Amino acid sequence: MSDPKRRLLVVKAAMTVNGGAARDLLRNLEEISNIFEVKFACLNILPEQEKIIENLGIEILVPEKQWVCKGGLWNEFSAGQERSASKSWLDYAPIHEAMKWADAIHLTGGNGSMEFPKYVNPNTPMHLHYLEAKPGIHDNISHYSPNGGGKWRAFVMHLLQIYQRRRIEKSFSLFNNNDTWIVSANSEFSAENLYKIYGIKGDVLYPSVDLTEFSREETVGEISELEKSGLKGKNYIVTVGRISRFKGIYEAVDHLITSNLDLVLIGGGTPEENSSLNKYARNHNINLTILSGISSEAMRAVIRQAKAVIGLAHGEAFGLTPIEAMAIGTPPIFVNEGGYRETVVNNKNGMLLERGDYASWKLAFELIGDPSVREKWANEGLLQIEKMGLTPENHAKRLSKIVNQLILEAKMSDVGIEGGE
Repeated sequence: MSDPKRRLLVVKAAMTVNGGAARDLLRNLEEISNIFEVKFACLNILPEQEKIIENLGIEILVPEKQWVCKGGLWNEFSAGQERSASKSWLDYAPIHEAMKWADAIHLTGGNGSMEFPKYVNPNTPMHLHYLEAKPGIHDNISHYSPNGGGKWRAFVMHLLQIYQRRRIEKSFSLFNNNDTWIVSANSEFSAENLYKIYGIKGDVLYPSVDLTEFSREETVGEISELEKSGLKGKNYIVTVGRISRFKGIYEAVDHLITSNLDLVLIGGGTPEENSSLNKYARNHNINLTILSGISSEAMRAVIRQAKAVIGLAHGEAFGLTPIEAMAIGTPPIFVNEGGYRETVVNNKNGMLLERGDYASWKLAFELIGDPSVREKWANEGLLQIEKMGLTPENHAKRLSKIVNQLILEAKMSDVGIEGGE
């Protein structure tokens, strides 16, 4: 008889911000649950996410009154977001029972997640998947207006964030003082920031792309979604993200001005932010389409028919979009910064270009008109995914090795045996 599965509590506070972190966690859960007996805990979740997890046979722990991740000046000054998340964790009794049930905990970073560790028994092994520092706490760019204005705000905001910053840093310090709590970053770039900001040395656990989801084969559903989007037959470039300076969405418009290509944004912002971006694009003779809250199938359809996928984020921690584009076979063209440099190999499976070098971006957009270039990059993209092992199965195996080692070391510590190499 095989040994029973070890019990793993998987935790991520905020799921309703359906960005790359949530997408990556959802696509890895099935493989993780093949190795561990899993329970999933969060403070908020979307109905479609809940359905995906329940279909895997995984119990979901989420408060009936879900946590609302509020922003605003007062919350920055008072660490209101952190304090409200902390109260939600504290008041939700099932999570405390689940922590006793678990052999180990796998925590994914993000809004509200770093309020969780203080409620965990220090003797319970815990692994944190560190994605990036909270935007705006240790960087300036997140405080700029989406169009790059308001640079004076950063100085003011950092003064107001002293309490919030200290609170977050205290949460990370718990990992520095516990041998059975460790941190893995989602890229080499993130690992550097983890050490620079928090003094923690962490290994790398890369995100993944599901090659059955982001397949080279177009589905009937994708054809239907493309027709509904109104993009069929159009020449366009795709960029993905919320409207912010960090994601460089206005800069995406700037880099397309002489390309004769339309721009499609998968993401967007508030109605006011969408309206302002549309006006900016029109003023620069760029046809802009904003697609918000679309399904994975619609996203694949739009990316598949694009001339390229571009990204101009400032210090993106890893970036799922390049590998999703590679999986489908659409050329990835990204700014030569951050985690993009770990997956995109210049002029081999895509291009890495300098921000503001408009002439090079224009040449890149001309280059992707060559079918042989597109085919070469598409083939090399799959090879890069394979080389880096960026699949849910590999992600789960790597996580399993980390967690099982933590459990072993915790047991050895309980009986007074020192671990070693």
